[in-house]
Amino acid sequence: MRIPIQLKSISVSLFLLTLGASLMFAQSQPAPKIAGHLEILGFTLGKSTLAEVEAKLGKSAATKCSREEEASKEVCYLAGEGQTRVVFEAGFSGGWKELDGYKVIAGSLQRPCYRQCPRVSQVTSDVQTEGGLKLGLTHEQLITLLGPPKRTRGNKLTFEWQSRQPMTKEQQETESKAPKPTNDAYYDVQDTIEVTLADSKAVEFTVHHIVTN
Repeated sequence: MRIPIQLKSISVSLFLLTLGASLMFAQSQPAPKIAGHLEILGFTLGKSTLAEVEAKLGKSAATKCSREEEASKEVCYLAGEGQTRVVFEAGFSGGWKELDGYKVIAGSLQRPCYRQCPRVSQVTSDVQTEGGLKLGLTHEQLITLLGPPKRTRGNKLTFEWQSRQPMTKEQQETESKAPKPTNDAYYDVQDTIEVTLADSKAVEFTVHHIVTN
């Protein structure tokens, strides 16, 4: 039986509409492997702020551990027991206010920039992300958790994911007033996890959530 041309046209249109909606939904979601690691200690990259961190964990002298002009502002905390440190970062992606990165550092590593971190009970030596990333994981466990690394250099593994994030109505209005407005109502997102190994176990990991036009 031959399908009328009108019905074919409608079917194709519906298919394309459904496909477009599916792609838009997929583009707006963090990659499955990274989604569970954007949150730690109740703070979420791209949503929480340095002010909210200090309101919950207490004041910590903000510092910049890099001399680069666009270096991130950082606040650090020492575990209530042990020497594990957690560092929260707010860089250009978050307007130096919103969190766009954090790192967890084992006490066995010497990091001069983080010597004066206040000790807080909310941070524990076995602190981990919502997705289960934590210090002490083996190389094999990291691969199982995060998939194959994008790069391996010496004792460092780098995992990366690319996605797109739709602008809110307010963000679109702001963008429309920019000197060079864009018709693309999405932000490009790059999520990165860098893990440092010692004796094939994680002794430091850094997570970044960078959003750009």
